[in-house]
Amino acid sequence: MIGLQSLLIVLSVMRGVWMAEVVSSRTAPDRLGCLDGVIRQEQPINRVNTTLRLQQLRVAMSAVKLVRGAPLKAYIITSDDEHQTEMVSPSDKRRQYVTGFTGSAGTAVVTQNMAALWVDGRYHLQADQQLDCQWIVMKSGQDQVPSISEWLKSVLSSGDRIGADPKLVSADQWLEWRSDLAESGIKLDAVQANLVDAIWNEDNGRPKPNPRPAFIHDIAYAGQTWQEKVGVVRNELKELGLDGIVVTALDEIAWLLNLRGADVPYSPLVKSYAYVSLQQVVLFVEPLKLKVAPIREHLESDRCPREQPDDLCVEIRRYENVFNDLPRLTAKANSVLLPSRYAYSGGVSFAIYETIPADKRRTSPSPLILLKATKNAIEVEGMKNAHMKDAVALCDFLSLLQEQVHEGKVQWDELKVVHTLDEYRQQQDLNRGPSFSTIAAFGPNGAVIHYRPSLETNRIIDNSSFLIIDSGGQYLDGTTDVTRTFHFGRATQRQKEIYTRVLMGAIDLATLVFPDSIDDTRIDVIARQHLYSAGLDYLHGTGHGIGSFLNVHESPIQIRIYGKVGHHFEENYFFSDEPGFYQENEFGIRLESILRVINKTFEHQRDGRFLGFEVVSLVPFDPYLIVPELMTFKQLHWLNHYQAMVRIKVGEELKRQNRMRAFYWLMSKTRHITEPCHRSKNGSPGSINASSFISRIIIAALVSVQLAVALLMSS
Repeated sequence: MIGLQSLLIVLSVMRGVWMAEVVSSRTAPDRLGCLDGVIRQEQPINRVNTTLRLQQLRVAMSAVKLVRGAPLKAYIITSDDEHQTEMVSPSDKRRQYVTGFTGSAGTAVVTQNMAALWVDGRYHLQADQQLDCQWIVMKSGQDQVPSISEWLKSVLSSGDRIGADPKLVSADQWLEWRSDLAESGIKLDAVQANLVDAIWNEDNGRPKPNPRPAFIHDIAYAGQTWQEKVGVVRNELKELGLDGIVVTALDEIAWLLNLRGADVPYSPLVKSYAYVSLQQVVLFVEPLKLKVAPIREHLESDRCPREQPDDLCVEIRRYENVFNDLPRLTAKANSVLLPSRYAYSGGVSFAIYETIPADKRRTSPSPLILLKATKNAIEVEGMKNAHMKDAVALCDFLSLLQEQVHEGKVQWDELKVVHTLDEYRQQQDLNRGPSFSTIAAFGPNGAVIHYRPSLETNRIIDNSSFLIIDSGGQYLDGTTDVTRTFHFGRATQRQKEIYTRVLMGAIDLATLVFPDSIDDTRIDVIARQHLYSAGLDYLHGTGHGIGSFLNVHESPIQIRIYGKVGHHFEENYFFSDEPGFYQENEFGIRLESILRVINKTFEHQRDGRFLGFEVVSLVPFDPYLIVPELMTFKQLHWLNHYQAMVRIKVGEELKRQNRMRAFYWLMSKTRHITEPCHRSKNGSPGSINASSFISRIIIAALVSVQLAVALLMSS
């Protein structure tokens, strides 16, 4: 009989062989433009040569003074900043600098002779295009793709030392890595000097941080004072038996104190930390960010500290003092909440985690996540207003784009779409720029899920394929995110059928009614079912939460069929509904609308609470890409009702703003779609009933009246 130690050795060898096969299968042979380690001449035009960067980083990994100890056998580079922000400032894009990959998510690992990048399904194609042949693309979610710790254990040896910046890794992730690696005798060390910072500076193109100061988010849009919010947070702390909480997530601090800023592109955030206890509120921020006098007055900072805890003020301390001051601030506390990872919220960094003594640490998701996600009445109304303005901008822009592409006299490309759409949004009241970098993807570029046009990849837009426009705006009263797919020529029957299946999934999710015990991971299949029935799918989640003049991706909602942790819906959460389909090297289709969670009541309701959704986005779906025969009566009824609602609401606003080209475009895009005569109410063979026929007559009459009025007004 084989001994236990021998068995473990055999299993280790077998595992090493398997891992070696996994690694070799992801080097040159399956990389675009790479063959058996040899770089082919025909490289993707947006690929970045990282040879020098990797050489410099490896030198830094061996610099004993820099790493304060034995040379590092591997170095981990996350996409995070110090606050585990999803979209970071240009000066914090360390992972992008080292790899050349521009996606918002991904983790790089560099050893002395290998380099690998882990990306999720949104970025499989993009990473393969952008990474040069020195990199292994680890396509997370695919079979036999190892985790970071599994891969490191396969290529390193017991006693080896790995490094990472503890400020740029969440505590949850750090502890997980440390535990996994320790099983193989590999040590993960906190290297205080960031090695990417040692090789990337202003001399070789590193951008400077944005110097613009913070500003107050007015109560007219916030709907609640910061003092009221602090009071609610303190009540949460009392219920949890906690003395204080360290808040590191930038959107949570912005929401709590009704502050906004410009430190992060597309999200109005201020780089800062906060400590909230039952006695005090301390904000760690660069003094220049608060140089505008009304901000200190807003926070009552010049009259801090106060003797009475109910007499609220915010004490201001320097941003870099947080690591030294937190131990003193929490000296008398018995329990301090250090938020853990939850949905898009990364939780505290390992560096912050280490500042609080182990016996005082309490970890769980931040209570501010759910407080912020539940929009108050003012925010709900603001979100609706923001989406109305956004619809006006989009419809006006799209009417111009379609007209000029059809005429063929003015040339349009993806970059021109991005810039022009930004200009149209800026014309709307309270607009403060885009909520993320606009995705304008034509033809094959549309198959890259999170494609961003560049000078290298920019395509001319014509009538030969689909165009995806995924964009959003930041308004003082709300944040928007909407995606529509267009074809300015003749789509094939197959393309129309796929578009219709994507739309059917979006409609089914929007019309879902369910018990409040159902979490977000369990409803994703609703949006995918019609693609599944045709053997199709897509490699991204179906929905994300969205903030109010905050992050376009907001916790807790993540509608992901592959999600490991479920999150429950609450009334007045806002989130996206965005199924899609992507045919590599050909085209992409995505349809995205923002939904609001509402309570549903019934005459004969049983015990328990039921929830449903209300659509907030007001941009029409293209009727010329829809195959009605595929749809049920219920789906067509919803679609016609939605298109009619958009026609009336947005049409009135377009006329008010005298955007008549857009008004007529809207009329053509919101025409009523007649249910096929072979369908009954449940979508099975039959005939349309009388009420449906009468409804069509009424809607047609309303359309005729509206067009007549519009013609009179424009004459």
